[in-house]
Amino acid sequence: MTVFKIRPVKEVLITDLIQDELENFLYICRISNIHGAIWVEGMIIFLVPALQTDKNVERQFDGSRIYEKVIFVKYPKYTQTVKWNGGNYELPLRNYMNIPRFRELAKWIKFQPVWKTKPEGAK
Repeated sequence: MTVFKIRPVKEVLITDLIQDELENFLYICRISNIHGAIWVEGMIIFLVPALQTDKNVERQFDGSRIYEKVIFVKYPKYTQTVKWNGGNYELPLRNYMNIPRFRELAKWIKFQPVWKTKPEGAK
């Protein structure tokens, strides 16, 4: 018989928290062949997991999640897709407003100094 368990995440470790400008973010998604991103609490979030080293895998089993980068773009209203003006690329967005952990992450981001800065290239 298979036993299913959910282990809670105790901590989330982030190496870099980056605010990007929408057009640049969509360009990077296009050239990187990204097929979707998360929308929650007025922002688009893209998570870049850390490398799967033995130590990182062990930490995951102990309740940590480690991200090399968390990139966010301020995007006040949810839409199913967001279109890149420089081409014909559309990035699908998944609405994670009903997932408490992602709402907590978005609220945490809003209290970081980077939230108050303008991303490079922003008008």
